[in-house]
This record gives sequence, structure tokens and C-alpha cells, in this order.
Amino acid sequence: MTAVATKARDRPETRVAPIVAAVDGSPASAAAVESAVSLAGELDAPIVFVHVRRGPNEFLGAPFYQRRLTSAMARGRRVLREALDSAAAAGENAEGEILEGSPPRRIAELARRRDARAVVVGSRGRKLGRSVARAVARAAGRPVVVARRRAG
Repeated sequence: MTAVATKARDRPETRVAPIVAAVDGSPASAAAVESAVSLAGELDAPIVFVHVRRGPNEFLGAPFYQRRLTSAMARGRRVLREALDSAAAAGENAEGEILEGSPPRRIAELARRRDARAVVVGSRGRKLGRSVARAVARAAGRPVVVARRRAG
């Protein structure tokens, strides 16, 4: 029996389940980017970075709403660009999405929609109150890696 090497273009295309990583520009988010890039390298999986923004309040009227929306979108694009640059520097395949709504809900929805292998979120180390990391871990339905900043 002889082994035959198959060229990549001859193989049927298989979709590799990605790693979904939530980013918001915080130091905890930087830890999530670092962990996601490392995990992607270990699992040979692409990364989907997601930035979830809460919609601006409309009660102040159109000009204020538009300015806040424009600002929020610019911030989301900047945060995603930084994450994508980190992945590219490590040689990892990545893409980014900006979503609107409740961060835990939207992150979990994206993970399910993309059939993610894992979800990576940063932790700000909150002991009391609402925690996005905790809520994502409950709702995601798949492994969740909670990345923490390194001390020092």
C-alpha cells in the first residue's frame, strides 16, 4: 500500500470551528487576546474577535445619538484592529465582528452561531456584582476560558 499526498486544493474544504474571543479594550481584554492567540496556535483554529457595544440612549435626540453611535463604532473598530494585529503578528488567522446588545447574551449567541470550540473572555477580578465572564460561562454551552491579567 502506498501513501499518496493530497494537495490542499484536492481535499474537500472543511470548516474548522473557531475560538470566539471577546474584546473591549480593557486590560482584561488584552489578557483575553493573548490567551485566544495562544489557544488558536495550540488548536490550529481560527479566531473570531467580537466587540459588543451597548446601544446609545436615544432619549437625548438624534444629534447626540449619532455622535455617541459614531464614537462607539470607532472605538469598536480600534479595539478589533488591535486584536487582529496581535493575531496577525503571531501568524494566526482571525476576523472581527462588532455586535450590539447585552455582552454576555451576544457573545454566547455568536459562539453558538459559529459553533465555536471555545470562548475566551477577560476577567476584571470582580468579586461582587455582575460579571460578563460569569454570565458567558453560564450561557455559552461550550468551554469558556477566563483570562486574567498577569500581576506586576
